[in-house]
Amino acid sequence: MAIDPLAQMRWSAVFAGWFVATGIAILLYGAGIALGFTAFNPHNAEAAAKGLGIGTIIWMILTWAASLFVGGLFASWFDGRADDTMGSLHGITVWGVAMTASTLWLALTLGQLSHEHKAPHGDRAGATAMVDNEPMAVLRTDVHRTLGSQRENRPDSQTEKALIAALVAGHTDTARAILIAQTEMPTDAATMRVNTWLPVANATRDQLKSDADRLKHYAAVGMLTLLLSGLAGLIAAAFGGWMGSRHIHRIYHLRRYEGRPFRG
Repeated sequence: MAIDPLAQMRWSAVFAGWFVATGIAILLYGAGIALGFTAFNPHNAEAAAKGLGIGTIIWMILTWAASLFVGGLFASWFDGRADDTMGSLHGITVWGVAMTASTLWLALTLGQLSHEHKAPHGDRAGATAMVDNEPMAVLRTDVHRTLGSQRENRPDSQTEKALIAALVAGHTDTARAILIAQTEMPTDAATMRVNTWLPVANATRDQLKSDADRLKHYAAVGMLTLLLSGLAGLIAAAFGGWMGSRHIHRIYHLRRYEGRPFRG
């Protein structure tokens, strides 16, 4: 009696299922963007942004689950075998390809953004961030004006950054020393000037801490969303592949499969 060879993975079916899943995901993401713009209320931007954030998380999880379910289903159908185990394996492999491609795309995007941030024209992004932190913008403007008014030459940008960093960190002695070295200002006048900057520097530090906490919260929510999306996609892809193999006779209805009825 001949021994049947082990079932083999059909990569053509896997990639075909992945293409189907990608197409479904693009459609769902497009629908989500359209719904987001429809629901956005510019007159109440804060509440609308919060609602859109929650909706985006839910929609992303549903998109991954739905698209990979369909991708696993079609991969199993493209495989053409009534094998529940191989159907699930094809679905899981579709999920793996989708995760790998998404990770590579995300890494390339982050790398490009990092490169643009380090480029010379990336200073505009820093200026935008400075405007978002109003106390920092006020402090930077006042420091620039003070340093520029004490010397004929243009103040050094590195000196400005060092002085601002010392003020924000609460190192008043360091800030006073930098100010005296740059402007040759008397010690009493430098001390008075630094003391006038302290309230703005404290407000700047509080704003930076608030921004850091908010960024940490967004990063945690984003990573949790990716985790839930990946898990939902894995389960949906495996279930889709399993379901596709169990209903293979509905696709190839002119063929006979063991344990499956013939539908003529």
